[in-house]
Amino acid sequence: MSTKQRPQGPFQRENPNVSRAASIIFALGRLADAPFQYLMFREGWAVKLLAALGFIPGSATITGNYEIPALLIGMYAIAGVRHAYWIVFTNTTHCSPASALNIAIYNASINLINTLVAVNALTSPSPITYGWKQWMGIALFAIGILLEVISETSRKHFKKDPRNKGRIDDTGLWSIVRHPNYLGYLVWRIGLSLTAGSLTSAIILNTFQFCIFYFGGIPDISGYMARKYDAQWAAYTKRVPSAMCPLLL
Repeated sequence: MSTKQRPQGPFQRENPNVSRAASIIFALGRLADAPFQYLMFREGWAVKLLAALGFIPGSATITGNYEIPALLIGMYAIAGVRHAYWIVFTNTTHCSPASALNIAIYNASINLINTLVAVNALTSPSPITYGWKQWMGIALFAIGILLEVISETSRKHFKKDPRNKGRIDDTGLWSIVRHPNYLGYLVWRIGLSLTAGSLTSAIILNTFQFCIFYFGGIPDISGYMARKYDAQWAAYTKRVPSAMCPLLL
């Protein structure tokens, strides 16, 4: 069988910039996150870490309210599976093994902060209970995941169509904002942070995430797109002036 006839497996891509090693590292790293966070709750590692850092007494324990930990672990798992699927079946952009490892570690670190925030609240004299933050968190998490999935999937289909060769995807969500996948990621991150129970933590963490996108990722991508597509990119930015949030940013 010739190379062109060989069926494409999940780690055999048309794009040579997509590293098989990076895909494996990224997928395994993201899939390992939920079990790790589960152990932080189940084995009391989060309690011990917070006690060692002086945030809670050494004798502190999580109360009988396990709904919030269970909900967080479910969210971690869904986000991990979503990202593993993306890197294996959807992504066609360059990703080195080092970048894949850094992204996996970053996501696990942010999730660890959310885990610690939840444990801190669950071991306080007045532990948090299931309420509006969790309901809003679930809604935002679902919306954000859908935005990510829809935008990335539609762009892949657009790029696979030979008629769109050399064209910028300006269809669907990409006709509303230039980075709907970034918006989706930020929205579900806000939802996850709210579910952990701290509005302050949600604001701080996701302001930081927004700054990473707005002052880092978006300018980098814009520079690349301007060099590659020139006048076409300039026209696209005029048609779609919003980078992440319609009418605002």
